[in-house]
Amino acid sequence: MNTFYKPLFLALFSLIIWGCATGKNAFDKGDYATALDRAVNRLQANPTNKKAQNVLMDGYRMASQFHLKRIQQLNRSNDPLRFESIYNEYTFLNRYYNDIQRCPACLDLVNPSEYLVEQQEAAVMAAQVQVDMGNQALQANTIEAGRQAFGHFQRALRFSNNLQGIDSLLTEARNMGTVKVLIEPIPTHSRNLELTNEYFANRMFEFLDGFSRDRFVQFFSHGDMEAYDIRPDHILSLEFDDFVLGQTLVESKTKELKRDSVIVGQYKDKDGVSHDVYGTVKANFTTYRKTLASTGILNFEIRDAYSNQVLIQRKLGGEDIWQYEWASFNGDERALTKEELRMTKLKEVPPPAPQELFAAFIDRIYDQVLGQVRQLYRNTRI
Repeated sequence: MNTFYKPLFLALFSLIIWGCATGKNAFDKGDYATALDRAVNRLQANPTNKKAQNVLMDGYRMASQFHLKRIQQLNRSNDPLRFESIYNEYTFLNRYYNDIQRCPACLDLVNPSEYLVEQQEAAVMAAQVQVDMGNQALQANTIEAGRQAFGHFQRALRFSNNLQGIDSLLTEARNMGTVKVLIEPIPTHSRNLELTNEYFANRMFEFLDGFSRDRFVQFFSHGDMEAYDIRPDHILSLEFDDFVLGQTLVESKTKELKRDSVIVGQYKDKDGVSHDVYGTVKANFTTYRKTLASTGILNFEIRDAYSNQVLIQRKLGGEDIWQYEWASFNGDERALTKEELRMTKLKEVPPPAPQELFAAFIDRIYDQVLGQVRQLYRNTRI
């Protein structure tokens, strides 16, 4: 950079940084909140900074006028949500008050006003408006209206925790806005196997219970529906069309193993000193692999309980392959690695029982079922 312009550049750069640090630039743009924040921080570090002092005095005066005028305008409005905006305006004013109170040098320059009572009054009014809107939505007695009411009641709690009967209103709104899904008993159809779906049913109910915890959807068994006198909105059907075990297949493969530089004997030299004799050892190593495939199809369906219209239907297929490996050898075991030798210690075992294989197959299907549930009820999060 030219030596003539370098000092000028540094001076301009310093002015920009100085202006930002004192809040002057933000004040000139009408960003009073940022201007006051920077001015207060500057005066806490340097109480005699003239630029920051001017920003603080002018900024607080302009900011107070701006927010108080906005409050006057909102009070003249017919907008039912105006109290939320009034609450927000008082929030700004009280934030300025708190910031300045923590800065002794600032208190010598301005006398901030506190509006806690006014802010609390606006909060009570804003909360009541949300409660009234929620109660109005409940009168529609529909799922969508229930969710809207729940949102209104939750928003009311943001402004006031001291709302009489709010817990029961939230419960009523959530119940109204919740899709109630009946899970039909899960039958098993297998032509030649005695199987039980208890493992699958338990996993499904465990997932669905957790899935519905923070959503407008809940899953019930027939017993639950009858016990609580609940009428379902949707019906979830899960049915295994079939589950088939294939033929057990055993494959073997033999290879010759060699290892060099293995001690195969000893000899004595003419002085009677013993020496190792090195050579190559060999073994025929045979590996065995037993496999058994299990396949099946699960019919997944959710339909509307009132119209019986099918909302989603999928044929979910899966396959699980059980396998077991062991080995044998013929020859010098020193030709084998530790892993190969370990395999020769294993013995052939029979395949697991059909129920165990069915459970492994279910694990393959399980994620597909969960994916379909998540997809259908993706927009139910509270």
